[in-house]
Amino acid sequence: MAQRSKAALVVLIIGLVLLALAPIWKWGVGPSLLKVPDTIDVTSVYDGTLTLYIDPTALAPLPPDLTVRIPLTITRRDLSQPSKSTGSVAVIQETTKAIGPAGKAFVDTKMYYALGRKTSENVSNSAADFNRTGFYPIMPIGVKKQTYKLWSDDARRTGDAKFVKTLQITGLKTPSTPIYEFSATGPPVPTVTPPLGLPASVSGAQIKSILNNPAFAVVDTEQYPITYLKQTTATLWVEPRTGSIVGVPSNTDTYFVDASALGQPNIKLASIHYGQTSENIKKVLDETAENWSLLDMVGLWIPLALLILGVILTVIGAVWLSRKKEPKAPAA
Repeated sequence: MAQRSKAALVVLIIGLVLLALAPIWKWGVGPSLLKVPDTIDVTSVYDGTLTLYIDPTALAPLPPDLTVRIPLTITRRDLSQPSKSTGSVAVIQETTKAIGPAGKAFVDTKMYYALGRKTSENVSNSAADFNRTGFYPIMPIGVKKQTYKLWSDDARRTGDAKFVKTLQITGLKTPSTPIYEFSATGPPVPTVTPPLGLPASVSGAQIKSILNNPAFAVVDTEQYPITYLKQTTATLWVEPRTGSIVGVPSNTDTYFVDASALGQPNIKLASIHYGQTSENIKKVLDETAENWSLLDMVGLWIPLALLILGVILTVIGAVWLSRKKEPKAPAA
């Protein structure tokens, strides 16, 4: 009798322990295991147009009917760098290329981002090009319907990415999936370096040409520094479970010269408008969906298994412990 009671008590205790572990895993251990992996390899493809409102050689304004429009094919690849990463920091290399007619390269950059593994947020790290803050190139795991700070390399500052709505998209293999749409818009902000290969300074003669004012009070032969401004209007589609930016259906970057020091309004130089191809958005969603099984195991199946097993063992232990030993039959 004593031995059976001991066994029943052990089963009951194990069941209760498993019941206690289920919520601890669900809201404590599980989330701590979710982090930015070292397996990111995503290529995004965009169709775009570079529009020039000035002659880039003479820096002279172009008449509206002579505005130059150059078609672009833009590719962006985000690739994990395990050799540069640590247990707490994930390093991602982002290569961006914008190719125009005849294979001419208009943009060709390579950047390194250092992200906190648990937060997906940019952190200070020697493996990055420079210290960044905010989010990019991914959003946090378990992204919420709120406003996030999104990093811009051109301005080297963050801007707001505001939640707009939830929508449904499908992949090539992935069924209809909820996606969060964010809008990133803001006023023109100074760029750190001249955009699109433009000069850091111009002569007084060029300023007169840009302003279309030959009598403007500057010295023709002197060089004057230029402050360039960039204004971005973008729509982002984010898969909320992983924080992956699966689509950028629309992005417009408009560049200006800040002419406020000359008592003039901003001078519009150029704009780049691009949108991710629908086929590529579906492909990126499929690649993102490959991580869902791991998220389900950590966040759903393990705590659910602990709960079910805990209930079963607790019931068995309790019933076993409460059962009375059957009396022996009287001797003949």
